[in-house]
Amino acid sequence: MNSVGIDLHGSRSHVAVIDEQGELSLSRRIANDPDIFLELLGGLSGETQIAVEATYGWEWLAELLEDAGYELHLAHPLRTKAIASARVKTDAVDARTLAQLLRADLLPEAYVAPRELRDLRDLLRQRVALTLHALLAGKASGTATPICSAAPAWRRSLSCRCAHSRASGSRCCCA
Repeated sequence: MNSVGIDLHGSRSHVAVIDEQGELSLSRRIANDPDIFLELLGGLSGETQIAVEATYGWEWLAELLEDAGYELHLAHPLRTKAIASARVKTDAVDARTLAQLLRADLLPEAYVAPRELRDLRDLLRQRVALTLHALLAGKASGTATPICSAAPAWRRSLSCRCAHSRASGSRCCCA
């Protein structure tokens, strides 16, 4: 079985493949293009398992690999001590280390949520960002929406413009 380690970055990644005999059979830097990943991995003979470190933006690659039928392992970044403590730290070394840890069954794995849950989390993150943006924009323009006293203190402090404090010009009664 081939063990693949991918050191994923924003626009380019490094891919390392260790074959069944434990030899490094491929080490290549590639552009983050779905077709390039699938072409590279499709050229491997036999079964393939893939390790990717859980860094920002790993979801697109996970979905691509899962859809293509590959066995994906998400490496926990804080528990992957072999990478963090390496003397020589390059993308090629990181990818090879991920592949070696995966091959030896020593890869500390992170939880990969099901796609439906990942999609729901993305929607929630977008909603929170839009809500905070609207609150801060309202506070800056002086037209913030009133927030009741049941809201958490941090949220009340963002934009409290209750009717009482507006009418009297006094300190907010909700705080």
